[in-house]
Amino acid sequence: MEQLRITNPRKDWVASEFGKLISEWEEWQSDIANIQDHEYDRNTQSSVFLDGEENMEKHSILQMKTITFLDNNFSGHWFIHGREHKNCDRTDLRLSIRVKHRLRDLREMYASIEYAQLTDSYWKQKAKEMIDKLAEQTPDKALEIATSYLKSPLDSDV
Repeated sequence: MEQLRITNPRKDWVASEFGKLISEWEEWQSDIANIQDHEYDRNTQSSVFLDGEENMEKHSILQMKTITFLDNNFSGHWFIHGREHKNCDRTDLRLSIRVKHRLRDLREMYASIEYAQLTDSYWKQKAKEMIDKLAEQTPDKALEIATSYLKSPLDSDV
């Protein structure tokens, strides 16, 4: 299993946007709870059409938006595919069940951000920030900042 990694050096922005996406999914879950069953042809369509084609399309759009965000900012995420990449999105289930599963995955990933590995792009960005900050200081102050940063790079104000 591939480990979850943040590929975007703007970790705080990624976490913020991820939180917004989860809120959008939670709102979608509330909307789905109020869906009235739609007409469907039992002879040619499965019961998932009770959710209505427009709702299934809205779900697919939100799902693709989420996959695009995750693909652009993470590697090793398991959204839709499961942690072992053996699962898939069960399109034969009603939206209430599908959204419940997607939200569970998203909440687990969000809780993991704090512990996710950071790629080289993150560390290069942090090094650039430190160098820029050091360039503005006297040699003694620069040394103090560098020492503080090396002791605890993730907690530094650099």
